[in-house]
Amino acid sequence: MADDVGVSLRAHRAARSLSLGDLSRACGLSRTILARIEAGAGNPSLETLWRISRALDIPLGSLLEHDTTPRVHVARAREGRALQADSGLQMWLLHAEGREHRSEMYEILLPKDADQQTDAHLPGTEEALICISGHARIGPLGEEADVRAGDVIWFAADRPHRYLALKATHLVGWMLYGAGSTS
Repeated sequence: MADDVGVSLRAHRAARSLSLGDLSRACGLSRTILARIEAGAGNPSLETLWRISRALDIPLGSLLEHDTTPRVHVARAREGRALQADSGLQMWLLHAEGREHRSEMYEILLPKDADQQTDAHLPGTEEALICISGHARIGPLGEEADVRAGDVIWFAADRPHRYLALKATHLVGWMLYGAGSTS
């Protein structure tokens, strides 16, 4: 995955005519870290990739996707591109679609007591999550709702939001980006 992310990051940065220094200032990461990621070295955290995607004004999945899209795709459990947050949240990119309105699908695991607080995504972004198992409080800060197995939650993700696992929780989530977020 590191090589693909590096190639994608370099392409998105070049398409915007940004130097490593420009991107460094925009996302608050050092030039050295960005150069290592572009070289395919290291394993950037979910938080690092989110900071980069926000600085480039692209959906997170744009940094992770392959160049070709098969006509039929089976996503085997945990075979998607794996990401890990410092809180313990784990997720796998299952699908990224870049047509008129971009969408991405993730499998997400939250260990018990994981508390993932996430900055606002691109304007117009929504998240829809299906709780497969467990119990969590999820949603925009101050408006979190309890979800359990079988529940679905949909919310505006262009505001800071949170995933708090009250029990180990397994989710499937869709990121739905508004018009203009299909870079």
